[in-house]
Amino acid sequence: MRAPGAISFAVLLALTGVAAGQTEHPRFAQSAQYPLFPPALEIELALSAAPKHLRDGASVWVLAQSGFTLARKGTNPFTCVVSRRAGDVFPVCWDAEGARSLLPVDVDDAQLRLSGKSSAQIDAMVADRYKSGQYHAPERAGVAYMLSPMRYRIDEQGAVTRTPSTPHLMFYGPNLTDADIGGVRGAFVFMNRVGPDGMMIVPVGQKEREAIVSETQALVAQVEQAIGLHTSR
Repeated sequence: MRAPGAISFAVLLALTGVAAGQTEHPRFAQSAQYPLFPPALEIELALSAAPKHLRDGASVWVLAQSGFTLARKGTNPFTCVVSRRAGDVFPVCWDAEGARSLLPVDVDDAQLRLSGKSSAQIDAMVADRYKSGQYHAPERAGVAYMLSPMRYRIDEQGAVTRTPSTPHLMFYGPNLTDADIGGVRGAFVFMNRVGPDGMMIVPVGQKEREAIVSETQALVAQVEQAIGLHTSR
């Protein structure tokens, strides 16, 4: 059952007469889980993950019909992207180590999805690539930013819903557990998952969160219109 206020992106496309070849924003691999944004909007959304002082110099990747492409080469070590793995849509900004070790998984995931691979097949391929060494855990300490308050879930039927998203910092913690760091989900620090791509999550403070939410209201409205989410606030 869809959450209240959710709308099928696929249905939205049909109602507006959108079909492959008729728009600059077609569905990817016949899946509404991988929507396209107008490039300028996607760049702004990707950069919203980073602190303001890093945005002007960050590199940005955007999703095009053939997969992720480098839209802007930056002047600092950070790289921002709107991740879409399996319909989990959120902006993230990686430091140099994250861009080297973890960003390729996002890039390859989109291309595999475009080739028609299922989520189960992609998950198995990613696991195999970690085992073979094609993918690898971060090799040094580092940070990634997810300071945007925006995160969305698109299911396989195209229903778009908001996912609770607290702006936070992420520090690489390959294969660590909450027990290793004294973490508790939702507290000062916790692990997002256990594995080579595991990260220690550190939420920002309430004051910082309120400022971020206030500053991004206009961007949120644009993104939700583009993604096909229309709910009462």
